[in-house]
Amino acid sequence: MTENLDLLTRDDFQALAQSSRALTKELSLEILLNTILDTAGKLTNSPETSIILRNERQPTLYFAAATGEEAEWVLSSFGLHSDQQVPIDGSKAGEVYKSGISMVENIVKDHFGGVDDETNKITKSMVCVPLVVGDSRLGVMQVLNKIDGDYSERDRIILEYFADQASVAIRNARLVESLLAHSGLYGSSRQTDKLIARMNELEQEAHSETLSVLFADMRGFTQLCQSLLDPGIVQERLSEFITILSHAVLDHDGIVNKVLGDGVMALFQGKDCSERAVKCSFYMVREFELMKARWNEESNQQLDFLDLGVGIVTDQVILGGIGSGDMRDYTAIGTAVNLSAAFESNARNGKRILCDQVTYRNAKEIIVAADDAVDFLLQKPGQDVGVKYKCYNIRELDSDKSVSVFLSHSHEDSHFIEKKLLEPLKKRGIRTWYSTADIPKGALWTAEIRKAISESNWMAVVVSRNSAQSKWVRREIDLGVASGHLDNRIIPIIIDDTSPGDVNDYLAAMQAIDLSSSPDAEKVLADRFSKLDPT
Repeated sequence: MTENLDLLTRDDFQALAQSSRALTKELSLEILLNTILDTAGKLTNSPETSIILRNERQPTLYFAAATGEEAEWVLSSFGLHSDQQVPIDGSKAGEVYKSGISMVENIVKDHFGGVDDETNKITKSMVCVPLVVGDSRLGVMQVLNKIDGDYSERDRIILEYFADQASVAIRNARLVESLLAHSGLYGSSRQTDKLIARMNELEQEAHSETLSVLFADMRGFTQLCQSLLDPGIVQERLSEFITILSHAVLDHDGIVNKVLGDGVMALFQGKDCSERAVKCSFYMVREFELMKARWNEESNQQLDFLDLGVGIVTDQVILGGIGSGDMRDYTAIGTAVNLSAAFESNARNGKRILCDQVTYRNAKEIIVAADDAVDFLLQKPGQDVGVKYKCYNIRELDSDKSVSVFLSHSHEDSHFIEKKLLEPLKKRGIRTWYSTADIPKGALWTAEIRKAISESNWMAVVVSRNSAQSKWVRREIDLGVASGHLDNRIIPIIIDDTSPGDVNDYLAAMQAIDLSSSPDAEKVLADRFSKLDPT
């Protein structure tokens, strides 16, 4: 690092000091990354910023966080779980990552074309600095397309100093995440503070708490392993499956307490724990079916033998740290744990989601169809006696019986959405999911989109010149089609002379609502959705 502190003003040093305090307070990695980028943009007057980290599983880089008009698409297309990654060789970010030397370019040449091509934007200027802690290289931080002229030496210096702070904060947040996960407390960023409080209980006396315990497991995994001769493919398949289960738990504010071979044990706390556990189980089933369909396309062998079993029980358990002073694990103990594991083991032969009477009663409002309760005998091996419990097989769920519409649109049409759609639909009792308002700060965008689509019974796509240029709108439509439950429930809403097929080929055959020539757009749209039966 070439230092020239004379280029930094008193305000610069004050900003760095304030940012240091802010970064040390935040332990949630997702929220931290967004805080870092917000500060980096302000320090350098940059509208587009990104943090690109090293992928530990392959020699590539991935976008961990980004800001700007196309941030959502970049994260979806080049994020950790995306098919595409940023190459270390052949990219500016890779060059800075390997060399550890910052880069300032006000006429950018040979920028990684994958991102620019996908977003239809040209990177005109940039500063890219390494993220390093000691001898450990984490990745790089980029700021792009400065608003007021060229990037200066001052921009490089202040960004380097800020990157030093950011690198330590990222390392610490990762350590906290790892510590929580290895303590049986793997949760979402929204739960970080609560999870840390739970971790502090490891050294305290155990306590009783009523919550929902969920076990989920793959059926047929042993047979799948026997048919796959490559251990690497087996590992890849299992990792994808566990990731699906874990993300389902996190998306419904649960805690992944244990990974059990080809399954997970999860805990759901709070007044609505039963509903969230049941919703999570149906989300797991839906994602599992999509995953199995992908696997079938890649395999000569039909994988009909694969299935998913889930068991849910809501009851009082003992929570606390179990183990010695050197090795402790936060977990739940009690009949609820044993019973939910037994339900999961028996969830087969067409029965996928089994639950106890308390869970069924608490979640009855969102359950559309379930078999009559049967007696389930829970007994230990070798015992002649056991205890009977009511067991329900849940077959169909309706998380909300009112009309719920997912609004897919370009951010450039936000004014139209807010003026012409949100309020009129709200007055008619129609719920809407609107990304600008409904995605929590720091949340993973793609995960929130998937969750919102799964909970909506209609998708409305704003068709315009702007959305025709948006890769993200196209991606949302693809996610809606892939969800399965939105067949014939995706409605194009035309607001200019753009054809629905220009936005996504799937829309070409769909019946559209043309608001471009309607004198009363609000009434036309509200009446149309009010007449639609969500069931």
